Amino acid sequence: MKIGIVGIGGKTGTMFSRELKELGEIFGVEKKEAIEEIKRGKVFLEREGKRERVEFNLIEVEEFPKSLRFDFLFFCLKNPVFDAVKFYYQKIKEKGFLPPVLFLTQNGFSAGEEAILALKEVFGKNSKEIPVFRISLFNAIEKKAEGKNVIVSYSLPVRLAISQISGKKIEIKNFFEKTKIKAFFVPQKDSKNMEYSKLFLNLIGMACATENLSIAEGFKKKEVFKKEVLALREYARVVKLAGGKFLNFPRYPVKFFYFLFQIPIPILFLFSPFLANLIEKERKGKKKELEEIDYYNGAVVKLSKKVNFEAKVNEEILKKAKCILKELE
Repeated sequence: MKIGIVGIGGKTGTMFSRELKELGEIFGVEKKEAIEEIKRGKVFLEREGKRERVEFNLIEVEEFPKSLRFDFLFFCLKNPVFDAVKFYYQKIKEKGFLPPVLFLTQNGFSAGEEAILALKEVFGKNSKEIPVFRISLFNAIEKKAEGKNVIVSYSLPVRLAISQISGKKIEIKNFFEKTKIKAFFVPQKDSKNMEYSKLFLNLIGMACATENLSIAEGFKKKEVFKKEVLALREYARVVKLAGGKFLNFPRYPVKFFYFLFQIPIPILFLFSPFLANLIEKERKGKKKELEEIDYYNGAVVKLSKKVNFEAKVNEEILKKAKCILKELE
């Protein structure tokens, strides 16, 4: 079995490359600069209290797919994915190879739609035969510099939800059995609700992040906490208007969190330390990152316009985050 990890230079790609290695041959696909860094032995993984050097088969983007017939492709690139999916699958088509099963790990809820459109451009009506899966990853993955080295760290087991969103039906319930990945399988009819539910979790802490605070720090401040709650309530309203709903995942009871955040804010604020601890238990105090704000609060604003609802608080968070990012350029 040949598995390609597109975006091995990122933290998600690095993690999947390591955790899927028991399933077959792993090939990391990345730009030349990132590959050179890995080849120089500068990239390390920390898992289960141990540090190990990242060592995989590597393919430069320009050389993809060489003579390799991939069974599965994990796209671990950041949003947007339309151009990337089109590029890689066009290369596969030019070789005359069968298109591999596609797994998408991006946050937000546009990656799946973009990928399906990209595949249609490349393969036309035959794109409907290509199995496409969406993955919602729950583990916090940290990537940091340590001298001249890069360290990627995360906890085990890796927890995720997965749902097939398109293509010929295939059974993958045993796919992760030999790995340290715990997968929660979501039926296709709820695939969009899976994305909505994961985004609910992603949104928690974004108002805090615009104040340069962790969730624990931000939840102690009444005005920041209020903004967090109002943003989530807006999002819940948008999801309902879009015909969606929230799902519970093992260890991540999104539906419970939704009902919890409907409690009057003055009362809810009394329990904010408990809430922060509940939400942050696996983040270890790590602040939310603003880089993908367009696919967090930005996604809420975009969807709100489609359902004719004004998401003022999410717009405010989005605007502030963009100003911060612009200052950091």
